[in-house]
Amino acid sequence: MTYSVFQHEHPVLHESLNLFIEKLRPNAEKKFQSLTQALFERPTLNDEDQIAYAFRQPVKVVNTLLAKNRLHNGRFEQRREKIERASLVQRYCEDFEIPQREDYLELLRKDGRSRIIASFHCGDFLYGSASLFGLDSNKRRKYVLSLNRSSFACYSNMAAGFGHKAPGPECELLLCDTDSADLSQILRAGNASLLLFCDVPSGLNQTIEVNFLNRHAWFSIGPAILALVNRVPLLPLINYSTGSSSYLKLGSQIEPELLPSETLRMGAKRITQDLVSFFEPVFLENPEQWRFLPLLPCYFSKPREG
Repeated sequence: MTYSVFQHEHPVLHESLNLFIEKLRPNAEKKFQSLTQALFERPTLNDEDQIAYAFRQPVKVVNTLLAKNRLHNGRFEQRREKIERASLVQRYCEDFEIPQREDYLELLRKDGRSRIIASFHCGDFLYGSASLFGLDSNKRRKYVLSLNRSSFACYSNMAAGFGHKAPGPECELLLCDTDSADLSQILRAGNASLLLFCDVPSGLNQTIEVNFLNRHAWFSIGPAILALVNRVPLLPLINYSTGSSSYLKLGSQIEPELLPSETLRMGAKRITQDLVSFFEPVFLENPEQWRFLPLLPCYFSKPREG
């Protein structure tokens, strides 16, 4: 039996996440209709205090950081929802740099197994992952597990920026419609790259306790379980911008093996911790670029059982 770690019901927001997001709204009269909408609201004073505590910074500094985050998320949404001039998109895509490009190409030559690209919603993760996938062979199947269906404008911009190597709608799988069995079938068929995100809020999937910012935190267990059950490696990836250019940072490939005396859950916890530890220093240097920064307190709250 496949270890099921991906929820796939159809409500717009799961109840636990919806309840958390409601707490972010000082004078809520109606519920948010999407997670994206929730990211543009200012948190309550209590949540601002929690975020300030996590950063060991005054609330005034954190408010400035949250304002920068809203601006970053707004620019991201504009690139995803509005068709841009082809020349502008092409120049934008040319600014994506992959310092480990040759290492990745060498990995592709030597290791043709299916692979999970384990990433985070940081920087311009859409164009960043597309840049990496553009290095893969056209014969290799590529998939992305997404929270939301990408728009026509997004795919149009991708095609303008990356040409025939741009990912299309056929590459996209929706989290709400896809379960572990579907993903296992893709990976076990071979010659596939599957992009998963390791920082999906806990209301949308199962989590496990790890250490993050020197505190107990709960992050998605799904990528680690999927790798171990299907015996495919994980390659950590994160995107961030310095202002003039965007960079793709790759971590060391994680093999899907349990250590002696490890249970499946113990191995998944170890791997999830490795992924979060890879994310943490980039996050601390570029916190405004993490899409879910306003939801940070959610990651420090133990999910309710069941």
